[in-house]
Amino acid sequence: MEEEFSVGKTVKTLRLAQSMSAKDLATQAGISYGMLSQLENGSTQGSVETLRRIAKVLDVTLAQLFADEESPLASGDESALIVRKNARKTISFPDPLYSCQLLTPNLQGNIEFVLVTLQPGRITEEILPHTRGGEECDYVLEGVIEVTLGEKAFTLYAGDCIRFDPSMPHKIENKGDHVATYISAITPPSF
Repeated sequence: MEEEFSVGKTVKTLRLAQSMSAKDLATQAGISYGMLSQLENGSTQGSVETLRRIAKVLDVTLAQLFADEESPLASGDESALIVRKNARKTISFPDPLYSCQLLTPNLQGNIEFVLVTLQPGRITEEILPHTRGGEECDYVLEGVIEVTLGEKAFTLYAGDCIRFDPSMPHKIENKGDHVATYISAITPPSF
């Protein structure tokens, strides 16, 4: 069974700690009050871009919105160390052709480690940097992906791996007819 992150509670806690109204946060983040309300009450997870805007206004990292305070290492609970196959957390995106499962217990470490699934035909016009500095390494498990770094495209097949600076504008696509999956390791975490 997959457990899904609910960042709304964290957003609300951080907002209230700064004595900020929901209306002020929504305005400063450039989102609607209704969207923020839905996020905080758990009826939506929000897009990564929405969460980035909120994190910026709250002066926290995106990773801090995903803090998993209920599983500290000190508790001795194995879930603070181990992610079982049937207990992976899903990071929600509005793109139905793109999904990520977190392969670490949370996003509080120095590396983001996710299993990415790209459905057939997942093509995007956007070519954006994800984080400043660090490295991104993507290892293809199945299918074929195309990684575009700036103006140059690279085709990767199962067993292939690529490493690059994630601050370089890039995109990863599945232009094929079959599902593609890859493991992505990024430092520092970009979510």
